[in-house]
Amino acid sequence: MMKQHLIGLFVALTVILAACDGNHGKDRPTSPDPSEQQGQPKDELALVTDSIEQDENRSDLYLRRANLYLEREQVGAAMMDVNRAITLDPKNMDAFLLLSDIYYLLGDETNITNTLNRALEVDPYDTRPMVKLAELNLLQQNYPLAFGYIDNALKINTFNPKAYFVRGMTFMARQDTVSALKNFMIAREQDADFVDPVREICKIYMAQEHPLTEQFLRESVERFPNEAMARYDLALFLQDHGAPEEALAHYDSLLSIQPENSRLLFNKGYVYFVYLGDNEKALEYFNRSLASDPTYLDALYNKGHVLEQMGDYVQAKDIYNKVLQQKPNYQLAVDAMNRIANQSE
Repeated sequence: MMKQHLIGLFVALTVILAACDGNHGKDRPTSPDPSEQQGQPKDELALVTDSIEQDENRSDLYLRRANLYLEREQVGAAMMDVNRAITLDPKNMDAFLLLSDIYYLLGDETNITNTLNRALEVDPYDTRPMVKLAELNLLQQNYPLAFGYIDNALKINTFNPKAYFVRGMTFMARQDTVSALKNFMIAREQDADFVDPVREICKIYMAQEHPLTEQFLRESVERFPNEAMARYDLALFLQDHGAPEEALAHYDSLLSIQPENSRLLFNKGYVYFVYLGDNEKALEYFNRSLASDPTYLDALYNKGHVLEQMGDYVQAKDIYNKVLQQKPNYQLAVDAMNRIANQSE
């Protein structure tokens, strides 16, 4: 779970590694831009490429094109352009940082470290490489070194929300929730637009059933309306705390973006079944969830449970058997089979 979270933490890029096939030359455009052929303006990548052809010695252009390649999941081409930018400007800190991100995408931890250390040689007082090294050591579970890099960064500049956030995550990894919460709060205070610490605060508060949980969840949704997980967490909280109708409204908002999301469909079915007692609606959404993901055992079991509540014991028993065929130790299905057996006696 920690590694999965840190993939999003270390870089804000969503690049698929399969896009880098080892043949960097294939990543570069080899034909005229299709939009130009149709009489439309060139896209930004084509425009930057034109600028590079006019002046091949501008590192900023190579760096800009590298970012555009990454947006298109062309990792190999991005790597070539970043290295070209560094060759032209060996003190370009942004290029080193982007290169470390690319190595992270490639899973090359040795070169991440080497690149960030080179960045610190360029500018020992730039805290960004320090924070990235702290993140890497957190991922590697080298917590003392992670704390060391964060402490060095904060000695240089105490206004560093990312540093406080990473320190909070390191405390979380050490299971020190109190210290983690303190650092997340500082990160939130320093940067009100930084969503990650707010989400971590919400997670801690939800686990503790803290009285401020709902306040922070609503703040997260109001401040970051496009963050799906913030809205999802609020919906989960509301359904469990006496506001199922409002929870459904939030699920509907998320489903307008992801209409086939099996978990969202399941959650709607669960709210109708458990909190609103609407078996027909519950069955509809469990069926839709299973249509989206036929392997979703929780949806399958709950479909059986709805049918059992509706008195259709034959279909319910058949569904419970299907659940147990796939997972023999699914205790809820075992209990359900025993209930049906006892009713038939």
